[in-house]
Amino acid sequence: MRKIFIIMLLLVVSASLTAQPPGVHADASPTAESEIKALELKLAGMIIRGDWDEYAMYLAPDYLHTRYNGQVESKDEALASLRDVKRKIIVMEMEPADLAIRIYGDTALANAEFTITVRDSGQVKSRRTRLTDVFLKRDGQWCLVAGQETPIGK
Repeated sequence: MRKIFIIMLLLVVSASLTAQPPGVHADASPTAESEIKALELKLAGMIIRGDWDEYAMYLAPDYLHTRYNGQVESKDEALASLRDVKRKIIVMEMEPADLAIRIYGDTALANAEFTITVRDSGQVKSRRTRLTDVFLKRDGQWCLVAGQETPIGK
């Protein structure tokens, strides 16, 4: 009897773990998807140009950025790092691939692979990176609230 109870308990737990909660799927919103795609490409352009004042306008006040090494930066810390004239790494080009956008009401998730060409301590190098960004729409405008980058191995 105890074995049957344990088996039934495991089946119930297993079923509850695999069941999808109702309503947890991306919204079909081609307009919002195209807005986020355009914004991702616009932000990449600002990074290449080093237009940090315009870039800052798209970051939420409580923006958090998780760097490739796991270090988390606030908006002010991220912008200070980007504006540092002694930076050793300068982004020269960002080529997106596999840009996937998911919309959940006034929240959007963007995930893409970028091939990034940088000048690193005077040498030109290319690397592949997976970026995930989270946007919120406030007062009709999308703003970036969180971002994370992960290097893709060779």
